[in-house]
Amino acid sequence: MSESTQPTFRQSMERVSRPALVRLTALPRLVIPIATLALVAVGAFAPLPVAVVAFALVFLFIAWISYLSWPAIPTSGKAIRAVMLALIAVLVITRF
Repeated sequence: MSESTQPTFRQSMERVSRPALVRLTALPRLVIPIATLALVAVGAFAPLPVAVVAFALVFLFIAWISYLSWPAIPTSGKAIRAVMLALIAVLVITRF
């Protein structure tokens, strides 16, 4: 990339996300799935204001990881991520 070329949004996002991704990959493998499951449980059973925050955190995390991995994953992986985001949206809507 030359000095006159501005980085794309994706390149900027990848650069900014790199330290967080390094920290996440250093965690034990079950930490992220268990934390995600815990946040979904909080979203399902906690009072509405807390539930919305929990679901928002899960949605944003999955959206962030999906955005970063989108170019590298097959169509089936893209579909799974889209379905996960849709399911979280449905969970939030059914809580109202």
